[in-house]
Amino acid sequence: MFDIETRCEAKRTRVFVGTGIRKRIGEPLSVVWESRKPERVLLVTDEKVGGLYSEEIIGAMKSGACNVFLHVVAVGESSKCVGLAEQLYHCLAENRFGRDDVVFALGGGVVSDLAGFVAATWMRGIRWVVVPTTIEAGVDACLGGKTAINIPGGKNLVGAFHPPIAVLADPEFFKTLNVRDVRAGLAESVKHAFLTSEEFVRWHEENVEGILGLDEQVLPELVTRNLKIKGGIVEADPFERTGRRMILNFGHTIGHAIEVCSGFTLRHGECVAMGMVAAGRISERLGLIEATLAERLEGLLNRFELPTRIPNTLSVDDILAALRLDKKVRDGRVQFVLLEGIGRPVIRGNVAESAVVDVVESLRN
Repeated sequence: MFDIETRCEAKRTRVFVGTGIRKRIGEPLSVVWESRKPERVLLVTDEKVGGLYSEEIIGAMKSGACNVFLHVVAVGESSKCVGLAEQLYHCLAENRFGRDDVVFALGGGVVSDLAGFVAATWMRGIRWVVVPTTIEAGVDACLGGKTAINIPGGKNLVGAFHPPIAVLADPEFFKTLNVRDVRAGLAESVKHAFLTSEEFVRWHEENVEGILGLDEQVLPELVTRNLKIKGGIVEADPFERTGRRMILNFGHTIGHAIEVCSGFTLRHGECVAMGMVAAGRISERLGLIEATLAERLEGLLNRFELPTRIPNTLSVDDILAALRLDKKVRDGRVQFVLLEGIGRPVIRGNVAESAVVDVVESLRN
């Protein structure tokens, strides 16, 4: 079991990675609680994950004398909404959750975003723990403290920075994922690789089969390496004030626009993959990188069987309209994370709209 610690200013997150960790969850939790053991825990999960694991997790936590309250939400992005956040607030109020109690997120990025947002805003912030059950959450969304819900105006527009006190990552969860969700989750790992090092890009290229095959020797390394990268970037810029953390939006600017325009019918990771290809093409167009690097990025995404072309059912005008509503817009300009090379991300707010239009049009099927 790997034990990593990251800090977001004065707050720290203990990260435990280990195969089968969910079966001995009391062990890491006893370390995390320290002298503030909660009386009450609200376990938030979705219908699919809850049916598979909630009974096991509740049993493990109750053995530690916690009162556990279960709240199950529907699967999918639609659960990240004001209405469901309000339902969770009512649950917390009815069961008299106080400042020493804990919200527990068992699931993927949707569950952790929703549960984390509720924890961030209940009594101005109570503790929460993440147990990621998807690759996407396990290599990225579980760490960093970004919590949010969606409103009709856009994705993740209402949110707060609120780091979890612990992440308990068990790669065994990934074995219950369907093939599409396995592939989608790997987009964030490819993102981290191109943002940080040639060596990590090569590691992905050399381990495609093992990663897609959910090899028990490969998965813990995949999770641990990604969370170390994410943790280091978050520590350097916990609230996105210096621009360092903003590099994690590589592929997300156009990716989020695609996701919104698809009505969230596409997986987040699928949209990030398309967004990274677009960012690579824009980087090439601006003379920041050679065509070979953009092709290498696209080639690796293809090997993971991720989409690298934008559906032609999505119009360029709609994608541009969604871009203008992106929360990363500064002074009316969309901020793009581009590449000058592997491990050399740059942020540009002066990308001509015509260049974006040409690239998006060229990538539509």
